[in-house]
Amino acid sequence: MRRSIAIFALLMCIAVPLCLSAQDMPDSTLFTRHQHIDGADTIPYLLYTSDKAASSDTLPALVVFLHGAGERGNDNYQQLRHCVRFFIHDSVSQHYPFLLLLPQCPEDQRWVNTDWRLPAHKMEAEPTAQMRTVKAIIDSLKRAHAIDTSRIYICGISMGGFGTWDALQRYPETFAAAIAICGGGDPAYASRIKNIPLYIFHGERDKLVKPIRSSQMYRALKRLHSKDLHYINYADLGHFCWDKAFSTPGIFQWLFSKQKHGQ
Repeated sequence: MRRSIAIFALLMCIAVPLCLSAQDMPDSTLFTRHQHIDGADTIPYLLYTSDKAASSDTLPALVVFLHGAGERGNDNYQQLRHCVRFFIHDSVSQHYPFLLLLPQCPEDQRWVNTDWRLPAHKMEAEPTAQMRTVKAIIDSLKRAHAIDTSRIYICGISMGGFGTWDALQRYPETFAAAIAICGGGDPAYASRIKNIPLYIFHGERDKLVKPIRSSQMYRALKRLHSKDLHYINYADLGHFCWDKAFSTPGIFQWLFSKQKHGQ
């Protein structure tokens, strides 16, 4: 009986995000609501314009944030639950001109088709419909000349951490820098992203996504002599380490300083 209760509790941790009260959620009126429809594929998404971007004539950077499994759905709201508050805080919003793109993955779908519990996975030949749609939204913002195409960044947590690695490996020409938290990629494609500045975070006590998923990507990139590569492993933390990651001193200064040359 105790074993059954323990298993049920673990499954609930996977399916349900950490509980936050309404006052902990960012004010949804700060974001504009959108939908991207491509045939049978529909992705709701939110856009946030930083205070600095709203008061500047220069094209803003774009930050793509991919949420975790617990925020899936079609309400175009739950993706605000984790980490978004760090981006809209005055210390970031008032200093950096950027748009924040928050797509929401549909219920029962994934940014990447893989079992998160595995110690490794091979990148499929084709992206998921959800990943294709995220790329289509980025491309639409580029065509509209709404963003600085040399300063596109991607960040993700848990399921979104897997999505971050997948997006980098499929579209390395798109991104100027990335932050991958508690995710995993395919080391066979590390050479594609060896020149992309990258911060990797994982909790050593993570029971949902094996820490080796992050460390194997770090090792693969180190073997390729990646220069602007950072890996932080929290010995005392588990899966839910992303608040600590986004509290890393200088993390936003590092992110917004990156630019793809020749664009």
